[in-house]
Amino acid sequence: MSASKPPAQSAGPLRPPRTISDEFRELQTTVRLFQNQLDTPDGTIGLHPFGPVNIEQTYTTFIQSCHRLRSSLLAYKDTTLASWGQLLASSAQYPDTPTAIASKRAYAAIQELGEMHKITDALHEDISGCQKILFDAAGDAISRTVVGAKSLVLLAERLRACAKRLGLAHYTDVQRRDGVDITTVTLAGGISVIDVDIGPRWDHMHVKISVSDISHDARIDTLMLKRLQAGDIHGFERLVEEMARLDQLTRTKSPVNFIHNTFAVAATLSEIQKQELSVLDGDLLRVLKCGSGVALPYVRHVGPSTLYFMPASVQHGLSGDDWAQIKSNTMHEVTELPQCMWLDFAWEPSNKQHWFLSEQVQQYCVSAEHMADDSGPYTVVSHKHPLIGGLELQFLETDPTADAKDQNTAYSIPYTLVARVSPALPSCALTVRQIMAATGHSASSVSHDSPRLLEDAPTLERLVCANTTRTVHNVGATKMQINMEAPQIRAWSISRVPIAHMREIMEVVPLLRRQAVFNELLDSCAAVEDSGSGEHAANITVKTFANDPFRIDMYVQAEQGVSMGVVLRVTEDSSILAWTHQTLGVSESDLSLLSSIPPASLTTATSHVTLSKAAAISSSIPIIAHWLLTHH
Repeated sequence: MSASKPPAQSAGPLRPPRTISDEFRELQTTVRLFQNQLDTPDGTIGLHPFGPVNIEQTYTTFIQSCHRLRSSLLAYKDTTLASWGQLLASSAQYPDTPTAIASKRAYAAIQELGEMHKITDALHEDISGCQKILFDAAGDAISRTVVGAKSLVLLAERLRACAKRLGLAHYTDVQRRDGVDITTVTLAGGISVIDVDIGPRWDHMHVKISVSDISHDARIDTLMLKRLQAGDIHGFERLVEEMARLDQLTRTKSPVNFIHNTFAVAATLSEIQKQELSVLDGDLLRVLKCGSGVALPYVRHVGPSTLYFMPASVQHGLSGDDWAQIKSNTMHEVTELPQCMWLDFAWEPSNKQHWFLSEQVQQYCVSAEHMADDSGPYTVVSHKHPLIGGLELQFLETDPTADAKDQNTAYSIPYTLVARVSPALPSCALTVRQIMAATGHSASSVSHDSPRLLEDAPTLERLVCANTTRTVHNVGATKMQINMEAPQIRAWSISRVPIAHMREIMEVVPLLRRQAVFNELLDSCAAVEDSGSGEHAANITVKTFANDPFRIDMYVQAEQGVSMGVVLRVTEDSSILAWTHQTLGVSESDLSLLSSIPPASLTTATSHVTLSKAAAISSSIPIIAHWLLTHH
């Protein structure tokens, strides 16, 4: 079925005018949203530009709610209260007249009605909360019933209910194909149509998406079909909701086509990866280490995604065929790889104007062979890659001061692209400030990394290591006890990063990845490397620094009385460099001097090459300590 405009639907009953209680309730919801972010379970700071809440949108909503509430109160004062004031003043002069008596009765009734409104408002809020809980529970029960019974009839009913909830038109058609009856449930938006073919068996299903005048990526069909066949009804409905949201934005924010720009973002990420691979000899692991991540569109949601970090243990467990499948985006289980970190791209409202591509332009990053004369109203600007030497990428840009009518193919509206960090990344303030600088935000609102001012302030060490301060590890036949000194690094949580231009991805991804590598090192202090038993061989003390938040000092005390010191540091390209106390000129009898070694002395030239390689391969403090003990 091709995409077409659905028939006009009834507008439904007219909504009653908003009351003062409605305005108060909306304002309370906005304030409650802020409170929920401040009261995070792990105690991290989420109220900043990269927190889970779109601060710009919330701020605008708060101002608008206050303005509407003020207008409602002034209108009530100037009309209702003024009229009653005149009436009561008149009744006071003539208290025994029928009009005065009726006014007093009416005034008492209004007071009683006001008290009833307070009660009903509270009841309305409670019922709304109960309704949401009930609907969620009912939805889960229906999904379990649909999947458990593999009822195709219930599945069709659930799809129609989903369309109704999202405001989509829905149609049902039954046709006989190849001797079997196929039921097609169609969910139609303004410019997009989702056809779900349901056959006689659960595995006889097909999903097809059509978009007016746009050739979409068939991998979205595959993603939706996988969710259905796996029985993940909620997951499928979330994908439909994403598609419906893009459809709505495209219709309401014309002439910007959000569906086309979503595909353009995916194409841009793939082009960046293609050019990085061409310089790195096609080595995807090096792209994952120093590039802009692995572009894997339509494997997690209806939109582009980037795999920006993969733990060392997972990397070593993948075969050459696995890497080839990831590179070609044909590895079906890629989203199930443990402890990987992703960026999922979506659109959010913004207080600033951001420009979008027209349907005639397919991506923001152009190939090296692109001719400047073919760029129309755009300017082709070259940007050096921050980590890959010799690589320059060309991006399309527009003059922000130019008239949109004159540009003809570029549109500007108050919406922005957002990279949603999944899972949220605990970070030091330095990472937050660097990302702010890379994306054009003011860093004045983020404090410096400093020792905790309060005992209950969240710290990176406690958060990553789950409040573990002492652990025992078994690596081979060696048993080690790791003790962490008092945490020093204040923790922030990065959940989403607004992107003003696609070129910023080249700078943002390395910053996130560096923090993820450091967190992996910290986490190794709490994670058990091996469950085997062995003889106790060493005590290890781990120390972090507020003024150098990517540095870890290790003090190893072996059973034989041998003491060793090591400095580990995660560099800007996410490498892990290591220095022994010998290479830094510190004697074994005075290892405490390690902490006074300034960062300027920790250079690549002075690092221990073999130990640095062991640290980079393992990203594990117990394994690094084991290497020290066996090579001493």
